[in-house]
Amino acid sequence: MKDDALFCVGQKAFIDRDGKVLVLYDPTDGLDFPGGKIQEGEAKEGDPDSLKRSLQREVLEETGLEIEVGSPFVVWYYEFSKGHRNYPKVVYLVGFKCRYISGDVTLSDEHDNFSWVDQGDYVQVDDKSDYFDALGAYFQEGK
Repeated sequence: MKDDALFCVGQKAFIDRDGKVLVLYDPTDGLDFPGGKIQEGEAKEGDPDSLKRSLQREVLEETGLEIEVGSPFVVWYYEFSKGHRNYPKVVYLVGFKCRYISGDVTLSDEHDNFSWVDQGDYVQVDDKSDYFDALGAYFQEGK
């Protein structure tokens, strides 16, 4: 029998602001979305909103934006590349539909650029990654 796989669980926010979704760029791994790994102590038994607060914290830290967290809609698995600050971690990601509440994008040092994309132009950020596939799932789900 094989050993159980060990991996982190992460959350990513697909933030809708007037029909556009925020896309971030990681200088090592490319396309990304605000969010991150759930930190020790953040997931509280009997408090399902604790995970939403964790994602809100990550988004605020990485972008300066306040959001409302909605429903999960996509999952994917990711192995960080050599040279990335999280290598050799592996993360199982859950993407959440989120709504912009307030703030201006102010990037942390984890990302070096951002853009807002919509249904008509999101293919311009296609980097052939699972992150792009998740973005495609976001826009296809509304059809």
